[in-house]
Amino acid sequence: MKNFNKYILILVLLVGFASCDTEEFLSEPTPTDSVSDAAVFTSKSGIEAAMTGTYSVLRDYFASHDTQGEKSYYLGGDVMGTDVTCPDFNWYIFETRWDVVDNANGRRVNWAWEMFYSIANACRTNIVGITGSDAITEAEKTKYIAELQALEAHCYFNLVRYYSHSYAAGTSKPGIPVYTEPLSLAPEGAPRGTIADTYAHITNLLETAIPNIPTTQNFKFRFNKSVAEGVLARVYLEMGEWAKAASYASKAKAGYPLMNAAAYQGGFNDLSNPEWMWGQPVNAEQQYGYARFYSFIDHSSAGYNDLYLSVDFANLFTSATDARKSLVVVNDPTDPYKNFITTKFKDLADQSGDLIGMRSSEMWMIEAEALAEANPTDLTAAKQALLTVLKARDPNATTSTATNKDAFITEVLIERRKEFYGELGLGYFDLKRRNKGLERGGPNQRWPLTVPAGDRRWAFLLPQAEIDKNLQISESDQN
Repeated sequence: MKNFNKYILILVLLVGFASCDTEEFLSEPTPTDSVSDAAVFTSKSGIEAAMTGTYSVLRDYFASHDTQGEKSYYLGGDVMGTDVTCPDFNWYIFETRWDVVDNANGRRVNWAWEMFYSIANACRTNIVGITGSDAITEAEKTKYIAELQALEAHCYFNLVRYYSHSYAAGTSKPGIPVYTEPLSLAPEGAPRGTIADTYAHITNLLETAIPNIPTTQNFKFRFNKSVAEGVLARVYLEMGEWAKAASYASKAKAGYPLMNAAAYQGGFNDLSNPEWMWGQPVNAEQQYGYARFYSFIDHSSAGYNDLYLSVDFANLFTSATDARKSLVVVNDPTDPYKNFITTKFKDLADQSGDLIGMRSSEMWMIEAEALAEANPTDLTAAKQALLTVLKARDPNATTSTATNKDAFITEVLIERRKEFYGELGLGYFDLKRRNKGLERGGPNQRWPLTVPAGDRRWAFLLPQAEIDKNLQISESDQN
């Protein structure tokens, strides 16, 4: 299995943990030869520092400006769809044109694999260290282990959505390698298994973790019970387990009120927003300059400013009283490729805007979609769930008039695009989840593209480095 170099150092080998302020992510490693030798697990402050360091990789810089933390994973998904566009030859152009899916040696293919696998491995490594620690009680161990299990599941979910086909496309298709012990104890690697195997592992981790994970955390970048339930709601939605998806979404959103219109127009840069369930804090010393998320999408902030909204997408915002419409702004009416930009995301003056990871509005919309699929002959509850979000954005929003399940699902998927562009990569992931093809064309799209449902390109190639070094897979396992 590939040696993850810098990532493994950051994750499990930390210095200064006894005096560390865990509100800020750590980044400085101290080498050690094994988990058992690591002083990090000899005190509670050391364990807290290890947890902080593990999460920090979710926003770490890898090799280039389009592979900077988990936000790059989602932003890449956005530009692979039809709504967020990169018309010029700039960062995210290769994602826009889908060049990235067919390059086994490309930076995106390798970055996403290394980032999420290294975090998953750190979770298992930390579990071993915490299990053997004498510094905390058994009850504290149980909570830490549950949190790490949930974070590991989150990483596997993001991996399988990239490197395998969708659950709806067939659960017997190849999944991804999964591990139950640290990579140091699995030198020969692991086989791919099936998509069904991968999702069974993910759901088992989350179902095991949720009863034991803390209800609250001191810091919002850490998983609590609600966030773990939100991840499981996402997973069950992906699997088409509608009743379970609705149930976990309902649980997850409790205690996170929807923001009002004024807050929605506030820039999406503050982790303290009560609708935000989870995210990543940033301070001025930690931001990555032109590689940071806001550089690409906030045209009022210093950066590349290279991402736009398509005309067709902008035209979906029809209500003048919808707070979301006010954030779709005319940029250049003479250029069909750069006609619209968004002011949804506004960085702070010192470039310390926080990064969104999960909002309660997503849970409301998961509930709406899942309830409709589970109860297609009675859409009342599903329509009310959707209306709850729409009313928070537009005081004149009305209940859906869809007369059948399919029409309502179409409406929900459109509203998901309008609500979460720039956040969750739904331009790509919702099409893939629903086993739909991509049709991007017309005079307002610089890079027209057709990718039929089921096409090989819906699964990223495995990194060639993984095939070369994992003894349990070979060239025949390549997508």
